[in-house]
Amino acid sequence: MAATWDWVEIRTHDVEATAKFYEELFGWKVTDRVVVDDSPVWLFETGGQPRVEDLSRGGIWLRKGEAPRIVVYVLVDDLDTSLRRVVELGGSVLEPPLRMGRGMGALVADPGGVTFAIYQFLRT
Repeated sequence: MAATWDWVEIRTHDVEATAKFYEELFGWKVTDRVVVDDSPVWLFETGGQPRVEDLSRGGIWLRKGEAPRIVVYVLVDDLDTSLRRVVELGGSVLEPPLRMGRGMGALVADPGGVTFAIYQFLRT
């Protein structure tokens, strides 16, 4: 079995509020609600097609002065609009947009403090 990316899990203290944030920000849909180890788990679908070429890749980035962590990137069509929506929905922009490879990305947090990045390919 290949050791490849398989699952994204958003751990939170408020499942309902967190689901609402991502539904309103990205249009993700909760498709099922289950219980695992006596805890609610709400399953979601993004509705998009995965970018398979990047699901088998990753990067290890030296970022001095930062706590070690894993960052999940969400691909969007309009970075600026998505960043405004993050703030409107109660989240925060932790790092402003930065040129990364073929696009721009920014580190953000949902209202519960879960960090993730938003990325947009630059138009050519």
